[in-house]
Parts: sequence; C-alpha cells; structure tokens
Amino acid sequence: THSTDKERLQRLSVFDDASKNALEYLATCVSREDGRACKDTAHDARKLKILSAHVRDHLDGKVPRQKDVATLARWDDEDAREREDVPIGQFWYDLTHSTDKERLQRLSVFDDASKNALEYLATCEPRKAKPRGRRAK
Repeated sequence: THSTDKERLQRLSVFDDASKNALEYLATCVSREDGRACKDTAHDARKLKILSAHVRDHLDGKVPRQKDVATLARWDDEDAREREDVPIGQFWYDLTHSTDKERLQRLSVFDDASKNALEYLATCEPRKAKPRGRRAK
C-alpha cells in the first residue's frame, strides 16, 4: 500500500535533525503566484529587510507611499545589482493591505531580522502625500 503525503512527512520529521530542520524551514516557504513571478517567504523577507534599512537610512523613518520608488541593490535576488525604480511603495502597500494575513505571520516568524524589520516599520509614520493642484511645488 502507498502511504499518504502526511505519513511520509511524519517519517521524515523523525528521521534525523537535518530532515526535521529542512521540513521546518520549508513550512515557512509558501509559494504564491501573482501573475508575474512566484514569490515565497524568503524572497519577501529579503525585500522587507532592504525596505527597513532604506526607511531608516533614506526616508527619515517614514514608510513609503504606494507609488514611491527607490534605487536599490539585491531587490530581485541576492546577487542583483543596483537598479532604479524599485517599487518599494507598492511592495509595502501589498504587504500591509493583503488579504493573505498569513503572509505577515510567516515573515514575523521567518527569522529575527524579519521580525525586527516588521516591528520597526510598524512604528514608522507614513510619508505625507505629495501636494496636488496648480499651487503644488
């Protein structure tokens, strides 16, 4: 007889420490398809840490507006070079306005750096909206 996936995972989790650790890590990596690219928790965590540092160092501790962009390295992957027009505002908006509440939960337990970045960004005020109209400068 064939065992179910749950039975196989259970056997692996008690096989050795490396298997147990790998399964615990993979449980935090839930893939989501957004129509353009497949994102996972590790990808979100890297972006979150980059965003947190950018808010601290360049935005005077204020989270970006939805349409804000920045010039950043490592946004798309760990080895990516610096590029312009990185949509940091859209990333933050999508992260905080998502109906996928588990996404934030996965980030908060992914690693200490992600947890600290989320805690820091939660204390930050939003950037003020740009003035509109003919008298705006």
